[in-house]
Amino acid sequence: MDSQVLAETNQNSKTKPFRLLFVDDEKAILSSLKRLMRRQDYDCYFAEDAQEGLAILEQEHIDLIVSDMRMPGMDGAAFLTEVKQRWPFSVRFLMTGFADMQATINALNHGGIHRYISKPWDEDGLLEAIQEGLRIIRLEREKKRLLDTTRRQNRELKQFNEELEQRVQERTREIEHKSALVKKAFQQLENSYDAFVRVFSTVINSRPQLQKGQSRQVADVARALARQQGLDRAQVAYIYYAGLLHEIGKLNLPDDLLSRAEVHLTHRDRPIYRQYPEMGEMYLTAITALAPTSRLIRHHMEAWNGSGFPDGLRGEAIDIGARILRVACDFVGLQSGLMAEEPLTKEQALAHIERHAGQRYDPEIASQLQSISDSLVMAMPGANEAVCTAIELQPGMTLTRDLVNRSGILLLSSGTTVNKHIINKLLQIESLESHKVTVYVSKQTS
Repeated sequence: MDSQVLAETNQNSKTKPFRLLFVDDEKAILSSLKRLMRRQDYDCYFAEDAQEGLAILEQEHIDLIVSDMRMPGMDGAAFLTEVKQRWPFSVRFLMTGFADMQATINALNHGGIHRYISKPWDEDGLLEAIQEGLRIIRLEREKKRLLDTTRRQNRELKQFNEELEQRVQERTREIEHKSALVKKAFQQLENSYDAFVRVFSTVINSRPQLQKGQSRQVADVARALARQQGLDRAQVAYIYYAGLLHEIGKLNLPDDLLSRAEVHLTHRDRPIYRQYPEMGEMYLTAITALAPTSRLIRHHMEAWNGSGFPDGLRGEAIDIGARILRVACDFVGLQSGLMAEEPLTKEQALAHIERHAGQRYDPEIASQLQSISDSLVMAMPGANEAVCTAIELQPGMTLTRDLVNRSGILLLSSGTTVNKHIINKLLQIESLESHKVTVYVSKQTS
């Protein structure tokens, strides 16, 4: 058994022990199970038939049930089928002998049973199966926690947007020359689908270990290349969205792995890391409108010579959007420190792309990157810029770039001079969104 998994389970159970129910009409078997489980750190309940088991379930919150197949009255398959209907989030095991195999198969197919345990059982095997079943419970709890957090953040974001709209309207009435900014904010709000993708991208990149991916800059570079290729408006939009969301599959990866540059990943890390394009596609599968985007995310790490992943596609078998995205991702990643510990300059990144054209990159797209590179504005601070959060701002600093919130709504325009009132408002926004704003200011005033 994996000692790390065992330690993790025991640690969790100290704060909230898992509850297990064993149902078997043979007292000798129940006695054996009691002796076995006495040494484990679980709250265990035992029943001699299905009706007694249902009575316990009505009184106690049970995480995992192990039931014998052959019992008088209601057999194990029928018992667990009813358990699934009434307590669908429980983990259900069926204990059976070889002669019950066909009934077991039917129970697995129709009764929502997670696995079966053969009689006579091996004690270590049974404990290991229970550990694996409880891992499902932990994952479900974590999923619920994440969903609750997402719903809460969505409510707060909705409230913030409503308050922001009201403030924008008030400023429109009070300050006539700011009307252009208000119109721009309304245009962004009207395009709710685009706003959703932008917000989703910002949430992904709020994880510190993913900030080197610079998704917004990848999206900007990819969109510029797509337009250079003469692709239609819909294709350009899908490529842009793929750039914003291309790192969504990394949300499942551990912090330790993401904190290292790709060049420092070990041979054990790489198979785990290389799952993220497929995971990204999977996360977006349920959103029909993003199906083309999800396919681009799956294939954005394919290489022109077939050495990429996850499918080893080669040349024009790779969608042109994915080929564009690969060039954009590496061009930005080379400069942000994602791919190597020491970030490259823009010129060095361009030289790297050119050197590997025909191998990793589509030669035509790599050539076009050279021709449009002067027009690309990267998010990494320029020579005359500094990056601040709200608390680091000082009155008199001047913004070098537009400041937008997590919904993509313009808060402050480039050239604005910061004062105490603006700093206090930005601190309020950070508190409301639970997210630090990133402000680019001129070094001359910082």
